[in-house]
Amino acid sequence: MLAATLKEKIANKELHAIVLSYADSNHYLAGGQDSDGNLHILMHAEGKLTPFNSLREAEAKLAELGATQAYLRVESAYDEIGPEDSSGTHISNMEIRHLAPSDISV
Repeated sequence: MLAATLKEKIANKELHAIVLSYADSNHYLAGGQDSDGNLHILMHAEGKLTPFNSLREAEAKLAELGATQAYLRVESAYDEIGPEDSSGTHISNMEIRHLAPSDISV
C-alpha cells in the first residue's frame, strides 16, 4: 500500500497502524490492519516492500502518516513451541510517540 493511501485509511479509521517484526529479522515492516485482521503493508511506488532498520524508524513513519498508536507484532521461530497469551495471539499494543529533534534533551 502506498503511503498516501495508508495515511488516508488511518485518518478514516479504516486501518489500525501496525509494525511487524518476523523471525529475528534485522528490519521492520509498517502498515495497517483492517477489522478482519488483513495486513496492508507500506510499499514503494515500484511495488516493493518498505523495510525499516529499526522500530523507531517504523514508528516515526507511521506517526508521519497520522497514527497515534499502533500494534506491534513480533513473531519468531520459537512461537511454535512457546506459550501464547490468553487471546491466542502474539500482538501487543504499542504507543507511538513522534518526537521532534527539539523535544529530545541530551
